[in-house]
Amino acid sequence: MSELFLFLRSSIHVPQKLKQLVYIANILSVSLSILTFVLFLILFKLFGWTPTSPYILLVATFFLLFVLVNKRFYDLGRLLFCLTPVWITMFVSLYGKYVEINQSYIVYFDSRYILLATTILPGIVFTLDERIKISICLISTLLCLIFFDPIHNALGLGYYQRGFTALSYYYINYVTVTAYFVLLFGVITLKTITERAQQVVDRSLQEKGSINNQLVERNLELSGLNFDNEARNEEMQQQEELAAGRDKLEYANQLIQEQTDKLSIYNNQLEELVKEKSKSLYLTNEELVKHNNELQQFSYTVSHNLRGPVARLLGLAQLFNKDSTEDVRAQIVNYIQQSAIDLDSVLKDLNTIIDIRNELYNIREKILIAEEWNKAVAVLKENIRPEFVIHTDFSRAPHAYGIRAMLQSILYNLLSNAIKYQSPDRPLNIQVTTQVGPKEEIIFSIRDNGLGIDLSRQQENVFKLYKRFHSHVMGKGLGLFIVKTQLEIMGGTIVVESQLNKGTLFRFTLPKPVEAERQIFFENEAAQLYFDADINTTVIVWKKKISSNEYRNVFETMLQTLKTYSTPGWIADLREQGTVEEQDQIWFVSTVIPEAVQNGLKRLITIGFKDPIRKDYFNRMMEIANKYNLDLFVFETLEHAREKVKEYLYLKSDKL
Repeated sequence: MSELFLFLRSSIHVPQKLKQLVYIANILSVSLSILTFVLFLILFKLFGWTPTSPYILLVATFFLLFVLVNKRFYDLGRLLFCLTPVWITMFVSLYGKYVEINQSYIVYFDSRYILLATTILPGIVFTLDERIKISICLISTLLCLIFFDPIHNALGLGYYQRGFTALSYYYINYVTVTAYFVLLFGVITLKTITERAQQVVDRSLQEKGSINNQLVERNLELSGLNFDNEARNEEMQQQEELAAGRDKLEYANQLIQEQTDKLSIYNNQLEELVKEKSKSLYLTNEELVKHNNELQQFSYTVSHNLRGPVARLLGLAQLFNKDSTEDVRAQIVNYIQQSAIDLDSVLKDLNTIIDIRNELYNIREKILIAEEWNKAVAVLKENIRPEFVIHTDFSRAPHAYGIRAMLQSILYNLLSNAIKYQSPDRPLNIQVTTQVGPKEEIIFSIRDNGLGIDLSRQQENVFKLYKRFHSHVMGKGLGLFIVKTQLEIMGGTIVVESQLNKGTLFRFTLPKPVEAERQIFFENEAAQLYFDADINTTVIVWKKKISSNEYRNVFETMLQTLKTYSTPGWIADLREQGTVEEQDQIWFVSTVIPEAVQNGLKRLITIGFKDPIRKDYFNRMMEIANKYNLDLFVFETLEHAREKVKEYLYLKSDKL
């Protein structure tokens, strides 16, 4: 092993300041060659020999050849080391799709991950002074990311040309280019800090060496002086020169100590910066690995469930075309209809999961847990028999912060599962409790005495898609997957404890937002919008005198929020708003208010609405409020309005 690392060291032809970078490039070349070969073995085991297999082996060989090239042509070797993964990846992506037309949509994403990873390589093997080489490498990666889809489309290999239909596909281009610039700026920043710190270290060492040389020269001078003075006044002169020498030596030692202290400080700062950037890159990589694994699992599961109905349809179509009696053909038609129903069911499941994954939920409501549990019980009322025992205790944590529809869905699915998988040997007993955790998170526990799950065999499959553990009950294996997905969107977690024929315990958590009463979801120069979960109200604070476009854009955003969360109240701080044009007032009362009321708006609380400059505006609002039975209140301060809304909600008073 030591001989291998010795061979990887740079040759005497490499300049001193580049030796370390060439050495690193050689180590990475060997490492990437090994990783590429391992990837080839994995792909070969999974899919056998494919048209892209030779090119993967060629890439592994290229990485080994770079070590030999670096021995003499270190600039070319490092440049090829950075560029080869970029263009080979692009070529393999195109070639693989060209020769294999039945590839899944995953091949339109995995190449992008490799291209993104190549952004880091120039920052590792080049110095900032080698700007042209770094620019060539980074621009190559950027061009491949930007023109990934245009090139595929030009060659007839595009995502939509292959029949895939996800509407948000092109959004991946923006995501990858954004990730590219994040990596680019991170690498450049880290490289700049590292090289500057190294320059400081080098200067400090040079200064230290210069001081040492000065000390040597001064010592030689002192020795000469001592020798000359010894002849004239050996004893007295020698003492004086020695005293002077000690003073100078002390001064030099002080200088050395100061430089050493500075060097120590610079090294500590550099270590902290390196740790911070390394942690950031690690977290980013962990997130990418997590999403990639989820995508692979999802792709495999869905394709597996789609394959069955499609295969049956193809087989039945072939049978239908053969000579058959009318009775046989009628039976085949029935089978075709059933296969189409199965296929439609899988597609609906897929749409449900994609809808959940694609929703951007930022706001957390303060939810009364008992209400959502009662809704779940009401929906399943027909399945709940009199002998069932369902005990709930929400006294220790009556409220939770989350997305109301998702929490209701989670409680419904867990209650439904408990009913479905009850034991035939004993009456169903369900215990539901909540409590507050150490980080103010709400912990839900739902325990039943049903059939249970064999976790020694199924631990990894409990929350996977289409995984079922009891075949005698109708179901798809979709509920627990949706539960876990919804909890992850809300930042929560879920664990399961279970024993066969004894029962199951699901324990999940919902965290409390950092600022529950001020969850900002939109802000620009004109206004700030935030959700106050304590009073279940959306707040708009106008920050300056506004234009017509600013006014309408902000209220359109408010409407979107109301459609998503159905918040019954708005608070609008109008004190800095200025005058609203008449046409905008008419637009507001004729368009915004009716749609808002239709989506659940019941209260509109304003601050500063009775200012004389808003007289016409106020009169129009009073008319529209009376028309739609909308409560309209006016206060002088935001704090006063918030207190009165709390009183209105929790004391159930009729007036604010």
